[in-house]
Amino acid sequence: MVEKIGHIKNPLTVIAIFSAISEISGTTVLPFIASDNQGIYIWFLMLFPIFLVGTFFLTLNFNHRVLYAPSDYKDEKNFVNPYGKASPDEQGKKLRDEVEEIEAADSTVGSNSETESKEIKADADSVQNQFVQAMETTAARHRQLMADVTLAEKLAVNKLSKELSLDFKTDVRIDLPEVKRPAVYDALAINDNEIHAIEVKLFKAKHIDPSRFARVLEQSEQAAQHFKGFDPKNFILHIFAVIDSPEVEIDRLKNNLHIFVKRYKVKVKIHITTLNDLQNEYQYSP
Repeated sequence: MVEKIGHIKNPLTVIAIFSAISEISGTTVLPFIASDNQGIYIWFLMLFPIFLVGTFFLTLNFNHRVLYAPSDYKDEKNFVNPYGKASPDEQGKKLRDEVEEIEAADSTVGSNSETESKEIKADADSVQNQFVQAMETTAARHRQLMADVTLAEKLAVNKLSKELSLDFKTDVRIDLPEVKRPAVYDALAINDNEIHAIEVKLFKAKHIDPSRFARVLEQSEQAAQHFKGFDPKNFILHIFAVIDSPEVEIDRLKNNLHIFVKRYKVKVKIHITTLNDLQNEYQYSP
């Protein structure tokens, strides 16, 4: 019969055992307490269960997920599902933010625009034509950046999924109680003892700013605390820098990223590759 008793890992089981032991032991020692103190002790025995039940229902109402262990799910991978998939609006906003970051960091955009404007001015017959052509050029560049960002994210997630042998769910959101804006990751997966989140950034400029990862690092600090109740799960953030510029020094970038992520209290693994290498690895040709 003893062999059937398994390892206790469910929070509800721990609460039940604690309550039973407290009440049984409390009642057992009652006769041995001085008569002057028995009245106070009896009040404690009556009020303690009420306090415990009240606390339990408050937890059940505001944060019921901490009362369940991943093993309580029929499939532990469904442990991720309650945190939800990012809505189309959230995915679109994240993609637009990525593109805006690249455009702000790309020092070549301004010079290219000036050259194109001069060519348009020389060939166009009117100011209106110049404006229309300039808008079309900007829109085409914007669409290409969106396509490059989407491609980089897809190939990077596939690469890590293969290397880690994990089934990643893409565009996962985690609601954080501390902030109004949820954390949206490019992908998230769970295995027996770890939670893996992926954030991919595409870099096209020669000078790369590691602070582009600042927001996701801050959110991951809170997300790690959010998952903390599910011991022994550990939260690991994989930041994946995809380079699309021949002028970037990979070793220097890796060193700068390692220095930058040390500011944050979250477990981070850094991955760096080029967009060409990813395309060649998956034999992808646009």
